[in-house]
Amino acid sequence: MTPREIGNFQRTFKPGADNLIAGVILGVLMMGGGCTIAYLMTKGVIESRGQLPFWAEKGWCWGAVALAALLALGLIIGGGILVQWMRSLSALQVHVGNDGFAVSRRDGQQIFTWLQIVSVKETHLYERPPLLKGPAKLLLPKMKSKSYLVRRDDHEEFAFDGNTLRRHEQFAEMIKAQLDGRGVLWEVVEEHA
Repeated sequence: MTPREIGNFQRTFKPGADNLIAGVILGVLMMGGGCTIAYLMTKGVIESRGQLPFWAEKGWCWGAVALAALLALGLIIGGGILVQWMRSLSALQVHVGNDGFAVSRRDGQQIFTWLQIVSVKETHLYERPPLLKGPAKLLLPKMKSKSYLVRRDDHEEFAFDGNTLRRHEQFAEMIKAQLDGRGVLWEVVEEHA
């Protein structure tokens, strides 16, 4: 990091530990579920000595084995990707200075000076929590979440939301305070899911 580019440090933002832990737990559970399905499928094939019908209403058959294999593979790969994403997200840090901010990741760093920023897109997403299904989900109110996309004059971008940075709205307020009066486009978009 070159402090000269962003000036004196004011604040550092990082991902929330609760999101990182929840993501790792979910990823491990997905991989464990995939391994369990693979074990049960393999056990069914071994117990029948491979003498399975192509399709059956009940019990193991080659069609069910193929579907279970796809599901197991999808869960294992998806869980691995989620754990890897949480691992890379854990290294994310955003350092705010007087003249801009620096985004530090495992693979490098991006510098965004206030003068380089040409636009910010603020997205308000209204959606119901996925706790209930069908008409019952209409009983729950829609929740609002905010995400932001900051674009530099060279088209480099940095996107952040509540899942990637703890106190992301405070960071957005710091950006807005620096950009006010400079004629930088701050676009607010509302989406409903």
